[in-house]
Amino acid sequence: MIEHTTVQALGQVRLAELHRQAQRDAMARAARKARRARRQQSGPRGPGILAAVTVWVRRPGPAPEGS
Repeated sequence: MIEHTTVQALGQVRLAELHRQAQRDAMARAARKARRARRQQSGPRGPGILAAVTVWVRRPGPAPEGS
């Protein structure tokens, strides 16, 4: 049978690991929230991307090979 002090020590280690995991999750949530806020603050990026794609599509193609 496991002694009480061993069970207590294992419980404390598990609790500390849960606290570290909760802190890591909170930091990840805060980072996601900050990225989302920064992205919304910069405004829509659609027109810029659309213009870049339009320029890329309208670029001249390679010259046809002559015989």
